[in-house]
Amino acid sequence: MKLKKIALGAAALALVACGEAQKPIAKAAAITPDSADEQKFAYMLGAQFGLQNFSNLPWQTGYGIDEDATVQAFRDAIASLNDTTAKLQLPQDTLAAVSRRIQQSMRERYFKTQPDSTAKDLTDEQRRALVDSLRKALPVEAAPAVKNEKVTLQANASEQQKFSYVVGAQFGNQFFSIGNQFQTQFDGDYFVLGLRDAGKRVRDTTFTMTLPDDTLKAVGDRFMEKSKLINEERMKKAKAEEEKLKAEVASLRGDTLANGMPAKMNFKVKASGITVKSEDLSDFAGKPLLMFYFSATCGHCAHAAPQILEIAKEFAQKGLTTVSIASGGNNKPGIRRFIDDAKFDETISVVWDESRQFGELYSDGYVPKVYLVNPNGTYKQYAAFEKEKEDLKKEIAELLNGKNVEWKIEVKKPEADSAKAPEVKQDAKKDTKSAKAKK
Repeated sequence: MKLKKIALGAAALALVACGEAQKPIAKAAAITPDSADEQKFAYMLGAQFGLQNFSNLPWQTGYGIDEDATVQAFRDAIASLNDTTAKLQLPQDTLAAVSRRIQQSMRERYFKTQPDSTAKDLTDEQRRALVDSLRKALPVEAAPAVKNEKVTLQANASEQQKFSYVVGAQFGNQFFSIGNQFQTQFDGDYFVLGLRDAGKRVRDTTFTMTLPDDTLKAVGDRFMEKSKLINEERMKKAKAEEEKLKAEVASLRGDTLANGMPAKMNFKVKASGITVKSEDLSDFAGKPLLMFYFSATCGHCAHAAPQILEIAKEFAQKGLTTVSIASGGNNKPGIRRFIDDAKFDETISVVWDESRQFGELYSDGYVPKVYLVNPNGTYKQYAAFEKEKEDLKKEIAELLNGKNVEWKIEVKKPEADSAKAPEVKQDAKKDTKSAKAKK
């Protein structure tokens, strides 16, 4: 079956797990030639995801996909993205461990399918045949029978179940993201129908998909055109918002440092409260302050967050205030999930740079960033938190003892011979021409 690939790569490893079967899931949706385009498109995505990954992942990982677990994970992921009280079935550290093991297995199996030096004289066709035979020789744990039932994680969930759940959770994240791209919320039930049909097709090549290829291709083409129009409008809007933002922060910048950043923290910068009530940063002015600027979707930020909490707790009783600022590209549900996963408590206030003013003034677009702020508003930025963590703790202690932190910014000076560069470049061109002429 040939489907137009829209916003889909190989199944990346996002992380969760599953387990015991419960009651059958009632079929909540049906796809027909008369179904709405949005429903057909959701079905198409499910079919595309399923055909590609149910076919390839078993030989890549050594595990046949547990379809019921994958569907359950998809539903759990969508629920958690729409409702912050809904959770996936394993904590992030467990999910990360599953992901690492699977990725390691994939690397090992890949190298086992690569021909050695004895195959150097083979034709391309012979080499493909050899690789195919090596793949088929690798063991694959068979997928369990499909029961169309709900699953719930058990303590003894197998690695196959966990990995299948990982795949489904990634499907859910991708599906939700595609909906955002099209500024709509596609119905997950139709995705599941496509996914289930894809599973049937992989198990039985004679199975006929509910919607034929030409119908799905036509739907895909229509949504591709729609995507182009949406992206054009999005770019226009982004440009207008960027110009507006630059005008807003011009009056907030004040004196600047050698690197062009503001010399002081401006606490009039807008900030939407998440765990506190606030419209700006004014509640944090005039005190020793630790600031953690993060994105809820950043893995490095997730790794740094518990360490920031530990530092905040260590120095809170000595007079340190800590605030975490979520970057403007986030949303409230995502920020709250990040807070929950990091186990932030009242030690850290959390606000959102919804206006993007803070990011425009104090960040270069990369996260995480940590700032230690003196009571007078001057500050030091720690762009490499992991490497600078011990220095940060030392300087926090000094700040709380009355010694202000100082940010020594090194600005590279232009070389003395920089004016001669054009001449050197020109001579190089002449030399090249001369060399070509000699040839």
